[in-house]
Amino acid sequence: MSLTVPKIALFVAIGMFLGCREGRYAPESEFVDLYVDLKLASVASAQDPNKANEVRMAILAQHGMTPTEFHEHFLRLAAHPETWKSFQERVVSRMEAFQKEHQNGK
Repeated sequence: MSLTVPKIALFVAIGMFLGCREGRYAPESEFVDLYVDLKLASVASAQDPNKANEVRMAILAQHGMTPTEFHEHFLRLAAHPETWKSFQERVVSRMEAFQKEHQNGK
């Protein structure tokens, strides 16, 4: 029995769906902190891309992570789309807290 293209596509789609559902993934709090620090640094140094890259490398080092490790964490997060929304909500919440803290401190 030969498999037609639609059947193969169906099997691939089911495999991808089940692969993404293997265990629930929730990024560690430290990764959220790192991501927030990187976002804030990107905003702060948007006018100077060379400086932005230096700052990002320093932030990764402060968090004890290499660019490759960050990329692997990010890919793992991207492989769990159901987690992306809650991750972004945590990021936004921490960024808002940071902004409030620095507005009140002025």
